[in-house]
Amino acid sequence: MNTSNPFKIILRYGLDPFNGLEENLKQLEIFIKESTINEVMFLLMPEERSSGHPTKEISQPWCDAIKKAQAMFAKYGVETSLNPWTTTYHAGRGRHLHADQDFRLMVGETGADNGMSPCPLCKNWQAYLIDYFVYLTKEIQPVALWVEDDWRLHNHGGEMGYGGCFCECCLERFAEMVGETSVTREQVVAKVAAPGEPHPWRAQWLELAWQALSEPAQKLTDALKAEKPEMRIGLMSSIPDVQSIEKRDWNGLMNIFTDDGENYLIRPHMPPYTEEPPITTAPCYSRQTIALLDRDADIYPELENSPRCGPYSGTHKYSIWEMTNGILYGARGITINHFDNMGMNTYADRGFGKVLGKKRKQFDTLMGLKLDDRKARGVKVLFSPDIAQHKWAGASGGGAKMYTGEDLSKFETGGGSLNDLQANSTEWSKVFYILGISHSFTRDIHGEKGDIFAVSDQTLRCYSDDEIKILLSQNIILDLPSSEVLVQRGFGSLIGVKNISRTKLEESAYSMEEVEEAFFGKMEGDVKPRMCAQRVATPIGVLNYAEGTETLSTIKGAEFDAKFPGSGMYRNELGGTVYTTCYPLGNAQFYMAYFNRVRQEYWSKVLFNMSKGNGSQTIATGHPFHVHAHDLEGGISIACTNVIYDTSENVSLQVNAHEIEGKKFQTLENAAWVNIDPQIEIEGHVATLSFDLQVRTLETALIVMR
Repeated sequence: MNTSNPFKIILRYGLDPFNGLEENLKQLEIFIKESTINEVMFLLMPEERSSGHPTKEISQPWCDAIKKAQAMFAKYGVETSLNPWTTTYHAGRGRHLHADQDFRLMVGETGADNGMSPCPLCKNWQAYLIDYFVYLTKEIQPVALWVEDDWRLHNHGGEMGYGGCFCECCLERFAEMVGETSVTREQVVAKVAAPGEPHPWRAQWLELAWQALSEPAQKLTDALKAEKPEMRIGLMSSIPDVQSIEKRDWNGLMNIFTDDGENYLIRPHMPPYTEEPPITTAPCYSRQTIALLDRDADIYPELENSPRCGPYSGTHKYSIWEMTNGILYGARGITINHFDNMGMNTYADRGFGKVLGKKRKQFDTLMGLKLDDRKARGVKVLFSPDIAQHKWAGASGGGAKMYTGEDLSKFETGGGSLNDLQANSTEWSKVFYILGISHSFTRDIHGEKGDIFAVSDQTLRCYSDDEIKILLSQNIILDLPSSEVLVQRGFGSLIGVKNISRTKLEESAYSMEEVEEAFFGKMEGDVKPRMCAQRVATPIGVLNYAEGTETLSTIKGAEFDAKFPGSGMYRNELGGTVYTTCYPLGNAQFYMAYFNRVRQEYWSKVLFNMSKGNGSQTIATGHPFHVHAHDLEGGISIACTNVIYDTSENVSLQVNAHEIEGKKFQTLENAAWVNIDPQIEIEGHVATLSFDLQVRTLETALIVMR
């Protein structure tokens, strides 16, 4: 029996008073009855209907329309929350400030503004926002007010580069912080984004960014809590590695918005906004955001369509899968954008409500497992929220163009861009999802026996020498940049690498990666296990392994000539086991070239070899599944979603053999748990479980063993 709270479905909705309001209310009521939603989060003048920072006069008709809806909601027990569309304003898009809005504008690293976004330290804007949000609270009396994700300094329009704020006021405050009489925008950008070891100004600039976000947050919270103490304040997030560039301390902001003893109220970022191939659609940003939190949270990820118009952006099956994923990493509900913002009611997709209603029982039954992503099994993907402070920047301007699409060479920035501080902390998660490997996100460097950490990019620059030694005394997986960081810092002897260089495809004509038979096992007919190398990345690493490093694979040329190691394993003097690879992740044609059956079987062998019968490895084999596995009281839950268009005729899983001793198995069918007996094969310390379950595209096999 499900004894937990039901899955909370929140419709994020713009009720336009000027486009057939009565029909809109009629269709909204039908949707409520069909979908069994619990709450409507009203947007006010969203996106296409936004003419700028709203005034009370502009907002009043929208508030009156919401009150009409609230009268109808009373029949169904539906709650009302509010999501004012803007705080600092997302991007200018040709809009202008209204009369009497005397805001000091945010100035980007390029020296440009977007005509709309204020400096968050502007007192006139702070006064306006407080007055406006208090007015909305009085008018609507919502259970929660959600602060929009434009509570940020980045991404206010490509013309600003990274963003701001480099206005005179902020530069004056920064000059005082660094002990200078004055500083220029060009000086700050050049020093903060300077290549190589971070300049001391970077930490100070990030502190100023935090002040710009936290000071108005505290003032706004004080005013809202004075008006309606019981109202919750929620926050919408972005990508954690991007947040790091402005020191958007998730816990710090949520501690301001949230009363002591209360859960945080969060809406993690959950791309894509328009459907992409399921196999490469991974909820890593949502899970990384959740792993940032220092206390329990009510988690309602965003289910977005863009331009938010029904099945042309997100089909029913894809949407249901994303909602199921949310439950599988601990969400307590979902916030849904499925309809446009122009007052077309539910016209874009009349069938969506019935689909949600049919899935209600399934969602609520899953909630009975009370899944907590802090108890996720498998590899631990290590990250640091402070990565932007420690990352060594590279060539000038590269990150800016990558993130904004703008060529900043046309601007006088003094060199570089704050976008160069963006890291790629989630790359191993994207790899493990595709390979069917259960994993989690963590900031904690202390694991239990058999645990395996995985790090990418420059994550390890965030840790002291002593902390690095703690990590290297355990099991750890390194991509190429991680190995380079450790060698540069003098830890080569502990990872089994003497030195590293890089080679381009044009220089060395590398072609394939062949796994050593001694590691992989002999294949039928003496076939050699090979994988593409030439299109995975360029350049790749030439790792000069130390004596004692076991070479697991070798990079070869087209004529099978050995060139250099592809990967290796080293057991060091601290007792740790270190895996190294020649590849950076996610570069060139990585996701086309890296993944295949050999790679999946190879990684299964790597992980069980490293953990030696301990740890919590949980891996799907034989068919591409995304896997979420969690420890439960007295057992394990495993969810396998078919992410390709071929139906899977069975579900095959590998776990440590000792974990299945004395266990019984159940699977979820038609929202009820039924017994199921798998076929079991045990080889060494690895148990392979085969379940007679047919799984269609984007459907999930849910298995519990206890």
